[in-house]
Amino acid sequence: MCEDNILNEIRTNINIKFDSVNDAKIIYNSIKPEISYANKDRSKTILKLEKNILSINIISKDMASFRASINSYVRWIKLSEKILKI
Repeated sequence: MCEDNILNEIRTNINIKFDSVNDAKIIYNSIKPEISYANKDRSKTILKLEKNILSINIISKDMASFRASINSYVRWIKLSEKILKI
C-alpha cells in the first residue's frame, strides 16, 4: 500500500516584538548564524528584522522538522534574552 504525503510543506511566520530596537538587533544577530549551520533539506528559515520586531519564517517539508525548527528558535531566543539580562 502506497501512502501519499498529504502536506507538501508546512509554513509559519512568527513575529516577536522586543522592548527596544537594540534588544531586537542583539537577538537577531545572536540567532542569525544558526541559519547557516541548519540542514536545509527538510526545513528552511528566513529571519527578518524591522525596528523592534523579529520575524521568523519557517518552511518545512514535514511535521517533525517543522516542530524541531520552532523549538530550536524559541530555545535560542529565550537563551539570548537571559544572557542579555545579565
